Amino acid sequence: MSAMETTGGLSEGEAMPGAGQGVVALYREPYGRVYSCTADGLRGVVLEEFGPVSEPVPYRGRRGIITYWPVATREQTVVCGSLRQWRLAVELDFDPAWAAFSAGPVEMRWRAGGRLRRWRPDFLARTAEGVREVLVLKPSGQESLPAARLQVLEEVARAAGWRVRQVREPSGVRARNLGWLAGYRFPVGDEGCQGQALLEAFRAPAGLRAGVAASGLDELTGLDLAYRMLWQRRLLFDVAQPLLPDAVAWAA
Repeated sequence: MSAMETTGGLSEGEAMPGAGQGVVALYREPYGRVYSCTADGLRGVVLEEFGPVSEPVPYRGRRGIITYWPVATREQTVVCGSLRQWRLAVELDFDPAWAAFSAGPVEMRWRAGGRLRRWRPDFLARTAEGVREVLVLKPSGQESLPAARLQVLEEVARAAGWRVRQVREPSGVRARNLGWLAGYRFPVGDEGCQGQALLEAFRAPAGLRAGVAASGLDELTGLDLAYRMLWQRRLLFDVAQPLLPDAVAWAA
């Protein structure tokens, strides 16, 4: 996954909260009450299938909007509190390396410098191999989270059995391509025979419109289905190149 990077070194931040002592985690089961526990109480909890502790609230100055993202492969809606989260949700939904994910399903609370700190990591996700990872977006223009926050996160992750990953916000041509394809992520009607015709037409790499024409489908119907098959990875393309109607695609 191109947007992903492993956790880097610590950056300067607020005073350390005493090695993360006294961290309390809050989460909400679907349609249930809020639970609180210590970090080791999170081990094995399927947070990637839960919603947020409470829905994010827009406020003046927030960069983005609240977005409800229906996941393509699961009966789950992920609530994104910003456009940065939404862009990462699109990436996670497209990449088959991720089996499930949820935005902000856990809130961590601890005391540092005489103050109560609260923070929700951006995503909890489970890989196709069953490994849970906590994903956090790096602050704009910085290489890492503040040191104190990162230390707390890593200690909670060790106790919970998670891996920590700091990530860049998806951007550029790839993000625009996936944002476009996301509108085609759900199947429509019986696509079996038409899909097979497209697979035959794209056995060798061809431009989208040329392949649709070779399949015998009309252009509008064929392009619509081709975009759905690109999201499903039944057809492949260079995601780093603009996804124009003549972009080259080929059968998986």
